[in-house]
Amino acid sequence: MTPTEQAAYLRGVKDAREMAMVAAITIEARDDHRDLRQKAAAAALHGLAEGLARLIPSSKPNVDRTST
Repeated sequence: MTPTEQAAYLRGVKDAREMAMVAAITIEARDDHRDLRQKAAAAALHGLAEGLARLIPSSKPNVDRTST
């Protein structure tokens, strides 16, 4: 990817993660947040946000933790 494409990818992933977190928190703040559907939706959105966070390259070196 070109630097411009990398920047656009990173921005898109970060924006999608933020939107998922906002939606999850909004659901959790509702009066019916204890309803099973609301709990499931919030959990799914938190999972989506976590998955998206893993797509964001970190500045830490990539350490292979499988070998000992």
